[in-house]
Amino acid sequence: MRRALISILSILGFSAILTFFPAEYFIAIVLYFILFFGVSIALGLKSYRKGVAAAQEVSKGKPLLEIDEKEVMKLMEKDKELVNELKKVSRSSFMPFLTLPLFIVAASVLFPALPPLAESALGGYIGKAAARFLSYVLIFGIFSVISMVTFKPPVFPRIVRHVKIYEGGIVLDKSMGLRAPVTVESYKVNAERKFVEFKLNNQIFRIYYKDVKELDAFLSKIIKPLEQRGQ
Repeated sequence: MRRALISILSILGFSAILTFFPAEYFIAIVLYFILFFGVSIALGLKSYRKGVAAAQEVSKGKPLLEIDEKEVMKLMEKDKELVNELKKVSRSSFMPFLTLPLFIVAASVLFPALPPLAESALGGYIGKAAARFLSYVLIFGIFSVISMVTFKPPVFPRIVRHVKIYEGGIVLDKSMGLRAPVTVESYKVNAERKFVEFKLNNQIFRIYYKDVKELDAFLSKIIKPLEQRGQ
C-alpha cells in the first residue's frame, strides 16, 4: 500500500515537472527509476531492521530446535527436484534485462509524440497545460505498470539456511524473527523432499530438516496457517 502511494505521488510529481519543462524528459526518466529502486531499497532496509529487532526479542525465550546450514545443504543436495526449480528461476531472473529495450523504445516514442497529441485532442476542452499533464501521467503510469510486472522477483521459496525455534517464535537465518503466533497464508509439509513451506506476506519460506514430522510438530505450536497442505 505504501509503495503504491509513493508510486502515484512520484508519477504526479514528475508529470507536473515535465508539464512546465517538457525538454527534460530524459532526466525525468532517470530520476524516476532512481526513485523507484531507491524506495524499494529503503523499504527493504526497514524490513530487515524490523526483522533483526524481532529476532533479538524472540531469542530471549527457551530454544526448542536448531537447524544449521550444514544439515540444510546436505538435504538440498539430495533434493533432485530442486535443480529443476532453480533452472526455472534462473531463466525468469533475466526478464528485467530483456524488457530494458522496451523501456527505451517506449520512452523515445511516447515522450515526443503523446504530449502534442494530447494537447491537440484535449487542449481545447481542458487547456494545453492540463492536457500535457495528463499525457505525462499516462506515460509514467505505463512505465509503472511495466516496472511492477517485469521487476517482480521470481516466485521461488526462500530456502532458510539456519533455523532456531523458540517457545515464543522462530528465527530465520539469524536475522528475521517471527513472534508466535505467526499467521501464514499457506502451510505445506513435503515428507518426501524433507521440507516444510509456509507463505507469509507473499514470500514463501522453505525449511529443510531430516525429521519433517518433528519439525512440523514444533512449527505447529508457532505457526497458524489459513490453509494447510501435506504430502
